[in-house]
Amino acid sequence: MIEFYPNTIYYPREAVEAKFEKGELKSTEKRLLEFAERHRKRVWVISSEDSVNPDDELLLDNLRAYLLIRGSLHPAAEMGELIKEINKEVWYRNETQKEQPEEVAVDWEERYAAQWREARMFEAFVLIEKMRSQLIAILRATNQ
Repeated sequence: MIEFYPNTIYYPREAVEAKFEKGELKSTEKRLLEFAERHRKRVWVISSEDSVNPDDELLLDNLRAYLLIRGSLHPAAEMGELIKEINKEVWYRNETQKEQPEEVAVDWEERYAAQWREARMFEAFVLIEKMRSQLIAILRATNQ
């Protein structure tokens, strides 16, 4: 099984699972299902290179691999969320001192962007396990 864990931050799996249980990952869940739907044929092409009749685990592994290659479930939505995080930082820093928003954005990106993206990817990987049956149903919808 292909796994992903953030290298740049400590983000315990239990924290992601707690967010899932509280319903705090609903938008990520929706994006994951849409990603599987959008890329179903590509996942099957990749999986067919390994097996004529890929099993569920092979399909999920290739979904994970393809997600790693793409780097995001939904780049536009994640960019919007990243901008919101930067805007929070601009507001916070300007509470105590005046800084140019562009400088804050560059600094935030240098300090936190990689960790932020890794955390989003880790959440998606945990959700793949949590939503296994839904994802298999999507991946197998037109191929069997």
